[in-house]
Amino acid sequence: MSVSIALLPVALALWTVMSAENFKNWSEAQQVRVPSSFKTEAELVRVVKKAGYDVIRQGGLLKTHLDGEKNFFFWECVDGKWIAVFSKSHEQTMLNKFTTAVEATAGRKVFDALPNTAPTASAQFPTNFRDGEMLIDALKEFGANPIKRSNSSIVCRIGQSELLFAQVGNAPFTVEVKNAPNLEQVYQYLSGVDEDYKRCVQTAVYEKVKARAAEKGMVVEDDEVLPDKTIVMTLRLK
Repeated sequence: MSVSIALLPVALALWTVMSAENFKNWSEAQQVRVPSSFKTEAELVRVVKKAGYDVIRQGGLLKTHLDGEKNFFFWECVDGKWIAVFSKSHEQTMLNKFTTAVEATAGRKVFDALPNTAPTASAQFPTNFRDGEMLIDALKEFGANPIKRSNSSIVCRIGQSELLFAQVGNAPFTVEVKNAPNLEQVYQYLSGVDEDYKRCVQTAVYEKVKARAAEKGMVVEDDEVLPDKTIVMTLRLK
């Protein structure tokens, strides 16, 4: 797993709807890479921990939490130089606090330039959503007030952000996020919508299977929801 993939919300399953090259380009556009003056891993770990932050090995990467479990970034060593790979979804004040603490602890300038994670005016990426009506139901479940436009696009607001879902043919919807002060919050929201959408799809499939079974003279004798949320159905002839 690369640094770029590890920084993204996997619930959106972007990899499944994008080519490898497009996914790589998109994910790298969400990063802010800031070189540091750390010469060795030992020095990096010592200074960062003394500054009040953790350094955890995850696979072949080093990971540091900024604030809680959901706000973190990775360190990458390239040609002997340690680079902090931040996400553009991180709040600027959080990063400023981190870099200030690290440089104060080291007693020198550590980062070549201060990270600037100010989000762009909009960001667009694909989703798993294919059925517009189910998407609307899922958005309503999460408290949005989705509006379906005449061109079949769907728009709603999440806080200060506007989400515009658009679809071409039978392809999955893309979502454009406008005016997002914190993309991480939008990602978390969309991850929840994604889970609810999957539940709606599963329910629709379940009802369709029951209807087809009835047509063939069968009834559902038992159904069981497994830990992974899949459903096992037992059918019998009437």
